[in-house]
Amino acid sequence: MTRKTRVIHRIVRWIIQLLFLALFIFFFVTTKYGHPFGFQNLFFRLDPLILIVISIAYRTLIVTALLSVIVIIGTLLCGRFFCGYVCPLGTAIDLCCAVPGVRKRTWPVFTNAKYVILLFLLISALIGRSFLHFFDPLVIFERSLTLLVYPMVSYFAGFVALISPAVFTETLIALLVFISILGVSSVISRFWCRTLCPLGGLLAFLSHISVFKLFFKNECSACGICQSVCPTSAIDYESRTIDTAECINCLRCFYECPQQTITYARRVSSSKTDFQRRHVVVAFLTSIIAVPLVRSLLHTKLHGRIIRPPGAIPEPDFVNVCIHCGKCMKVCPTNGLQPCVFEAGINGLWTPRLIPKIGGCEKNCNMCGNVCPTSAIRKLPLEEKTYAKIGTAVIDRSRCIAWEQDKVCLICDEACPYNAISSLNETVHDVTLLRPFVDERICNGCGLCEARCPIEGPAAIQVFSIGEERKKTGSYITEEKVKLRACEEKKEDIPSGFILE
Repeated sequence: MTRKTRVIHRIVRWIIQLLFLALFIFFFVTTKYGHPFGFQNLFFRLDPLILIVISIAYRTLIVTALLSVIVIIGTLLCGRFFCGYVCPLGTAIDLCCAVPGVRKRTWPVFTNAKYVILLFLLISALIGRSFLHFFDPLVIFERSLTLLVYPMVSYFAGFVALISPAVFTETLIALLVFISILGVSSVISRFWCRTLCPLGGLLAFLSHISVFKLFFKNECSACGICQSVCPTSAIDYESRTIDTAECINCLRCFYECPQQTITYARRVSSSKTDFQRRHVVVAFLTSIIAVPLVRSLLHTKLHGRIIRPPGAIPEPDFVNVCIHCGKCMKVCPTNGLQPCVFEAGINGLWTPRLIPKIGGCEKNCNMCGNVCPTSAIRKLPLEEKTYAKIGTAVIDRSRCIAWEQDKVCLICDEACPYNAISSLNETVHDVTLLRPFVDERICNGCGLCEARCPIEGPAAIQVFSIGEERKKTGSYITEEKVKLRACEEKKEDIPSGFILE
């Protein structure tokens, strides 16, 4: 190949990678409150690892991810094209490798580790626990953009537009993970892709029987150029072999070869991986140990203060089906949805929880369910979302201004969009005072009262997960709830003996 051809190839390949990266970022940017929701979950729906692991763990086919069959078929035809051109994390790693002054190395690595991790994810899902969020590259990249990049951008945008920027608490772990992946992979070429990525392992396994491959078509001069330019060390020029499973179809060897010895064509052959019995044993033992322990290790009890978004499915399934991508947190208009650290156990890391003191759940917003790529938060119509009870507000009378200091304060009453808080007269020592009372039958736990409580420190009214409703299917609207809300809206007395089931 001529020098001009090689340069054109590099430019075309970078253009393709950057276009897919730009598309991913475009979907990320347009995932926001008030913006029409369309194809923002396209990349997650193309991820076969999400389809397989979540479907096994949830015992139900994740229909929204069936589009990933396209990637599976494409891999069976052309090999790991997704890793070489589409994956945004892979492109970010290549950009880090392209930084001037960074010394790139292609040291030998334990490439079978990604197969062990893949098998660990499958066995753990079969036992009933998903660890997908720790290893899936698309999830890692999306979460890093949400928890790390988005707050910085919103800070400077807020400084210009004079609006409050988004802030997420306890993001150190996400920062360390992202920096480690980019840092190590930029020094040791594609370390993450070659060693740890289970999606890469799945696609590598399928690539063994791919139709089109790169291979040596004739004798070469053993110059070693192909091996030196391969980012995944898939080529051994001495034995004239190319590991199809490790090859990401970047075609650098094809264009850099001075003798055009390497070709890309249809070839009926299958390569073998050095995956041994001990690797299966390690994956199996790790799974059966990790699954029962992960829920208890570093678990902080918050006494009912873990408030999930409205429409969240029951907790055991929620932790498995949620891929911890952070989309719901990004679109929350009050910034009230924050990532868990270890409050829900290690497996609950980065799952969303409502912290009302930061921001409550707005009555006219159902974006968290709309953007959830796996339906861990159900996509509820706006009216039905208002009936999904996520908790109950409780007044701490020892801190409440109206109760403790006998002063007039109607802020929580005014903040409640459901009229669940009433300020009623109470006579104390022949003095009539207004005191707030919460009707737990009407309160749905939105937390707007807690967000606006003027007390410094912990609010005098706080939301707990008391009475929360979590359903896989079915409507949250019941006849009893409709009657209760209608009575309150009409300022009528609730019928005596009326019981909310």
